[in-house]
Amino acid sequence: MQEERIELVRPQMGTSRALTVRRYGKAGQGPKAYFQAALHADELPGVITLHHLETLLKEADAKGEITGEIVVVPFANPIGFTQYVDMKPLGRFELRSGQNFNRHYPDLSAALIDAVDGKLGQDADENVKLIRAELRKLITQHRKDVSPLTDLQDLRLTLAELAIDADYVMDLHCDWEAPMHLYISDHNWPDAADLSAQIGSECSLIAEISGDNPFDEAFSRPWVELRRAYGNKFPIPMATLATTIELRGDRDVYDEFAIPDAENLFKFLQRRGLIAGDPGPLPEAKCDATPLSGVDRVSAAHGGMVVFGVEAGAKVKAGQELGYILDCETGNKTPFSSKTDGVLYSRLGIRLVVPGGYLCSVAGDKPLPGREGQLLLSK
Repeated sequence: MQEERIELVRPQMGTSRALTVRRYGKAGQGPKAYFQAALHADELPGVITLHHLETLLKEADAKGEITGEIVVVPFANPIGFTQYVDMKPLGRFELRSGQNFNRHYPDLSAALIDAVDGKLGQDADENVKLIRAELRKLITQHRKDVSPLTDLQDLRLTLAELAIDADYVMDLHCDWEAPMHLYISDHNWPDAADLSAQIGSECSLIAEISGDNPFDEAFSRPWVELRRAYGNKFPIPMATLATTIELRGDRDVYDEFAIPDAENLFKFLQRRGLIAGDPGPLPEAKCDATPLSGVDRVSAAHGGMVVFGVEAGAKVKAGQELGYILDCETGNKTPFSSKTDGVLYSRLGIRLVVPGGYLCSVAGDKPLPGREGQLLLSK
């Protein structure tokens, strides 16, 4: 294992920030996997999961069992780690700009199509090597083009540079109150079905474009657009599987969850040829993929206190009462429900709500009218 400390742009005089990066195996010896946690800095289940995964990786490394390259960033957001207001961590948005830490990553698709023009051939493996070399050049050039950088831009580009040529990009997050679930490009499905089954995902949401270019889509989308541009003219595989894995809710920071989660990620790496050994039989899948455009975001009709009647992870019916909003002044209770059958895979983590405020999400198996463009919850 090799450990590196990458110094980031200093936000101000007398201060410093850095990323810790640990590498297992050797660069170029096989497939590459990239893991990061806490890009939303107040989402900590991924941090403890990577802690336990690294214990397994160190043991495998000592035995010479790592046959690929595995890069781990145990905490991906030192900016967000320092953002506290009134004793509460605020790690989803940068306070200075208001931007979501998991949005606005560079889209290199158009530049990549131009960069490989006239260079592709009929050997798929050679095409992948060429494309990855061009992606490395493009992300380096992008840094130069947007300089001088803010500290947020520098963080985004540093993370992107680490993951740009990976076969597997695993961005570990969590929701407020939720079962295990994941987001992935529809072009990676059903290839990613083994990952979904291995981690026990109860809701696997697919979309080509979810809005505002989150971290995972920065690495899957260039392959999608390249394949679309060239069609069948050249063999171009969907060479990067990039996903956002939601490790239940933000308070689910327990060894009883994190240890088996780490073991499942380790088995996935074995199954995909990055670590020697037998991963054992693939667990039975708990769900099939459903479209992100089929998610119903349920909102509050008025302000008050939300009282849920259905647990996160439950399968619900359209029109079924999921809870109610209590107006403590009048005593009125306003029930709420979803427009679709599906899995209630996310619930609000606080109980005081405002008019139009988010309550919960239900994942249906068919796209809903008007659900296009900005599919994720917040910009």
